[in-house]
Amino acid sequence: MRLWKVALPLVCVSLLLPASSDGRIWWSGRSQSGSYEVEIIVDGSARPVYYHRGHTYIEGRRGDRYVIRVHNRTWRRAEAVISVDGRDVIDGKNSSPGKRGYVIPSYSYVDVDGFRLSMHAVAAFRFTDVPDSYAVRMGTPWSVGIIGVAVFPERVYRPRPLPRPPYVVGERKGKRAPGDWDQSADVAAGAAPRSRNLGTQFGERRASLVSETRFVRENRSRPAARLSVRYDDREGLCNLGVGAFCYYPRPPWPPPYEPDPPSHEFADPPPGWDHFSPWY
Repeated sequence: MRLWKVALPLVCVSLLLPASSDGRIWWSGRSQSGSYEVEIIVDGSARPVYYHRGHTYIEGRRGDRYVIRVHNRTWRRAEAVISVDGRDVIDGKNSSPGKRGYVIPSYSYVDVDGFRLSMHAVAAFRFTDVPDSYAVRMGTPWSVGIIGVAVFPERVYRPRPLPRPPYVVGERKGKRAPGDWDQSADVAAGAAPRSRNLGTQFGERRASLVSETRFVRENRSRPAARLSVRYDDREGLCNLGVGAFCYYPRPPWPPPYEPDPPSHEFADPPPGWDHFSPWY
């Protein structure tokens, strides 16, 4: 059975046999891929995104409660497996794309507002100092500041295609499929944690109802999209190189103009003469 979340719009959570939960990095750097997109909602509005060196960043502010909104703009239902700071948002353990996730209806979205406590409640997502974040308090600080989403479309059963005619040459083997990625490269690129100022708190209890439904992935282990959003405060984003959050002091104003003292070698100005005249 799977879990349906009672919300607007109607969404669900699927129960799958979990894969190995070793905390490996499986997300990418972008918040949008094809027809799938993830947004961070604060006070009802999506936070502006900034792109830097292949990653998507948003500004977080201490104490703000946020919601993760995942869009599905396709005709099929899709499942979104979500992690915050490397912790799965449903079971709270190390994240893995093989775990269960929220199922999104076609042409709709799902709002995920906390770490799930039960079928009826969650612990709210709130920006907080890194030592107070859920990941650090649970002993996994290496992915603080990263929200990851893996999206799996639903399997659609179609009639079996007719066999190929005998004269068709088989496809060349050994090429990477369009949806493949090298997970080991992601681990090597992002395994070392960087200094950050913000994490996500295991916040207050909030009502969030779910029920169960059935969902079968089109591909059990390979998502159709891997999304992520990275966050920090203004100082942290500037340290990461996101120039929009860096303060560059203005050069000092030039000293006020002082007219030359009168001299008998040159013409004396008349009374009331304005030395700031546009013809000066």
